[in-house]
Amino acid sequence: MYDENGVPRPVTRADFAVVFAGFVHNIASSFHALTDDLLQIATYHATRESKLSQAWEQFTQDLETMED
Repeated sequence: MYDENGVPRPVTRADFAVVFAGFVHNIASSFHALTDDLLQIATYHATRESKLSQAWEQFTQDLETMED
């Protein structure tokens, strides 16, 4: 507990190590968020392309049926 009358401890190398570790953790979290968003975009795009292809196939079949 912090004692108002006491002298606070000095800053040590361990304090800088904690700050550096926090910095690395934040960068890793940012990289994780970026890759997660890219994965979601890729999944969305693949699903869209698949549905678009299915729609064109159905459209082509409908046209062939109308011609007959």
